[in-house]
Amino acid sequence: MRLAVAVAILLRCFLVVCSPGDNLDEFIDCTYACEYARLCPNSQINYIDPETNMFHDIKFFNTPALYSDLLLWDCISDCDYQCQHIITRWRIEEEEEVYQFHGKWPFLRVLGTQEFFSTIFSIGNFFPHYKAFVKFSKMLRETGDKRRARSRSTLVRNYLYVTIAGMLAWTASSVFHCRDLVITEKLDYFFAGATVLTGFHAIFARITSLYLYPKIAQVFTRSVAAIFALHILRLYVDWSYTYNMRFNISFGVLQYILLILLSCQNYKALRKQKERGDFKNTAYSSFKGQMFKLCCVPVALVVVTTMAMSLELFDFFSYEWQIDAHAIWHLCTIWPSWVLYDFFLEDYTYWGNN
Repeated sequence: MRLAVAVAILLRCFLVVCSPGDNLDEFIDCTYACEYARLCPNSQINYIDPETNMFHDIKFFNTPALYSDLLLWDCISDCDYQCQHIITRWRIEEEEEVYQFHGKWPFLRVLGTQEFFSTIFSIGNFFPHYKAFVKFSKMLRETGDKRRARSRSTLVRNYLYVTIAGMLAWTASSVFHCRDLVITEKLDYFFAGATVLTGFHAIFARITSLYLYPKIAQVFTRSVAAIFALHILRLYVDWSYTYNMRFNISFGVLQYILLILLSCQNYKALRKQKERGDFKNTAYSSFKGQMFKLCCVPVALVVVTTMAMSLELFDFFSYEWQIDAHAIWHLCTIWPSWVLYDFFLEDYTYWGNN
């Protein structure tokens, strides 16, 4: 369910190039004045003209030890941060538009985090995957010795892969929003790719009943793992935001299509059960309940997550509340994760008992 991540990646890359704040003369002058005043190591600013640089007499503060030692804020990056907020507050006072810098809104550091709400909501997204990981791990341990039980354990293992990728992805997202560095950005994007691949892998295996054919299932799993390895190698050799975006969107769309196909498959199977009279000894609401859980829920998930992407397309930011559309989108992805794993479990349990 990480197609929206791919869209976010595309938009972030576009904004990095087009962030208007980066090109403001006053922002550039401010960073030059700060680096000069603080004698930043590795800075190339050896002189500023006090007559043309309005920031020459501003008192810039030193980087707090917590940020410099623990979160790797050096003098130059800290000057950049200070100047973002000097310029932003000035523009707010002058009732001018607030601009982005380096593809990000000018967030204040809160408890050491660059994007406080995005970090908190990313942490919140970790828990549905962790809970599902515990649940599916327990199911694997309790798998019996019967052949059918062993074969269906392959399906549970596939769902376990999804939970692991999800935990890694949201851990990486939490770190990235806490501190934006080259390495944290790359890990965030890598594991986002892992989530769409594992989701595609699990749902495709479920639709085709690969768990009944262990050898074919192993070949398929290794093929998907090879695709991910080649994806990482491709980015390592030649990092490309465009390629990364296309890769994630392609498998994200496939995952959505597969969920809808699985919904249709369940619908046909339930209709056949009803025609055979399998629901005669139970209340009709049982049939309607299964139709809702196994057919309507996956379609609703696709619709909800697609709608949530509008938060990435129609970006907004509040400097007063220090929250933006991207953070709210992270909030909106928590519930679908709970529901997705509930659907996986309901689907597995129902058809395993029928």
